[in-house]
Amino acid sequence: MLKGLDLLETILGKNLFYKEVEVLKTNRGSEFIDADGFEKEEDGSRRTCVFYCDPMASGQKGSLEKKHKKIRYICPKETDLKKLGLNCQEKANLMVSHINSQSKENLKAKSPLEMMEFLNSELYKRFIEYGIEKIERDQIVLKPYLLKDKK
Repeated sequence: MLKGLDLLETILGKNLFYKEVEVLKTNRGSEFIDADGFEKEEDGSRRTCVFYCDPMASGQKGSLEKKHKKIRYICPKETDLKKLGLNCQEKANLMVSHINSQSKENLKAKSPLEMMEFLNSELYKRFIEYGIEKIERDQIVLKPYLLKDKK
C-alpha cells in the first residue's frame, strides 16, 4: 500500500498531494502497519496523518465501505484478479473510472468525478492525465466482465 501512496503523490505532485491527502483512514490490516512510512517523508517531515478505525466500525470510514462494495461487484472475493483480467494499471484505471462515474444521491445526482472537476479542476486534470476518465452513465459497468479483454 505504501507504493500506492507513493504513486498517488507522483500523480498529484507534492503540493497537491499535501493539500488533498492530509489524512488517511484505514483498518489495521498488515498492509497498513508501517504508519511512519505513510506519515513521514524520508527527511522525517510530515507527509500525512494515518488514523486507524476501530474493527467492525465501518461508519468511521465514511463512504469508503460503499466503494469497497462496488469494487467487489467487479472483483468478487476469492477471485484470482489476474484471471479476472485485472492485470495492469490500465485495467485498474478502467475499474476506478466506472465506479467514480456513477452518480450518487448524496452528490445531488452528480458523480464523484463530476464533483472533483467542479471543486478542484487541477486534481481532476491530474487524474485524467493518469488515465482515469468519465464514463457515460449508460455505459457504466460494475460487473466482472468489465475487466475481460475484448476479442
